[in-house]
Amino acid sequence: MYKRVPTSIEGVFLIKAPTRGDQESIMVEINPLDEFGRPIKRRGIFIQQKIQLERFLEVMQESRLMEFMETLDSMAGSAEKEKVGTLEI
Repeated sequence: MYKRVPTSIEGVFLIKAPTRGDQESIMVEINPLDEFGRPIKRRGIFIQQKIQLERFLEVMQESRLMEFMETLDSMAGSAEKEKVGTLEI
């Protein structure tokens, strides 16, 4: 059975997940909280190793990602359906 334990870092949870046998798998879930103290997503980002966190941080700090998200925000609500291919960012 999965167990989600809050930590002293807001938006960071310790996850104890069952694995085969008697061993448990331990992960960190990153899921920022809303203004009411609830996680903003049903499931956050699950990380088991420091290198995974480092790689996520590298991608999230990419300036083109913010520009891309701003473009998506401006397109929100568009009802046009287009063939989706690879986006060049």
